[in-house]
Amino acid sequence: MNFRAWQVACALGMSLCTLAACDDPPKPAPPKPEATVTPTATAAPKPAGPPDFEIDTLSAKVGFERALLDQRDGRANLINLLKPAEKYVSGNDATLIVDRNAKLPWVVAFIDELGKLGAKRVLLKTETRKEFAPSLPFSPELSLKSTPDCSVVAMVLEDRGTAVWKLSGGVATKHGKGMAGPDLSMTGDNIERFAKGCKQSSTLFVSVGPSVEWGLAYDLAASAKTLPKANFESFVLLGETPVPGHQVSLRH
Repeated sequence: MNFRAWQVACALGMSLCTLAACDDPPKPAPPKPEATVTPTATAAPKPAGPPDFEIDTLSAKVGFERALLDQRDGRANLINLLKPAEKYVSGNDATLIVDRNAKLPWVVAFIDELGKLGAKRVLLKTETRKEFAPSLPFSPELSLKSTPDCSVVAMVLEDRGTAVWKLSGGVATKHGKGMAGPDLSMTGDNIERFAKGCKQSSTLFVSVGPSVEWGLAYDLAASAKTLPKANFESFVLLGETPVPGHQVSLRH
């Protein structure tokens, strides 16, 4: 092959290589990233059922809202807060959590208003001694139809002593203060003695002196629930402070 022919052959080879490169299949395009789907925010569903009913050392509470019962419009505010819960309360038992140091009139007011909404009983929950029940059923005083006159009344007095007598009045059996508050053991003996004479009633009426905190009223009722010779199925917190030995006029 002469030099001229060799140049032609080389030129032809280079042309063929170039053509071959142009005919290479195109590389596939990289996949597009998938679009990120942003979840749509949805409002949390409102919990079904009634709000929590509670009394602490400041006031009464319905859910997260307060009714300051020591203020002039406090009772009206409580009534308004409770209205939306009527469908849950009417015909059922309602649960009320109460701090031991809460004021007793606040407890009475809350029980009254739950009773007006149709609550059969109010299950009161309060911290107490380990040997006592942590909750007790209280019947609203305003809802009582008829009660035997011999029903037992038990009360913690201002000096932390106790008194026990009948709803119709008569001699009250009193017992002095114990080492660390009311002597509930001796008081229990007195309650059993009065209950023995009133088999037709299973309700204990409970009260305390004006300056006595709610926790002692609860302890008195809870201690009576443990008595082997008395059978109390419900309790009533009296709205008006009674006088030991005097007839108790129930509110209607």
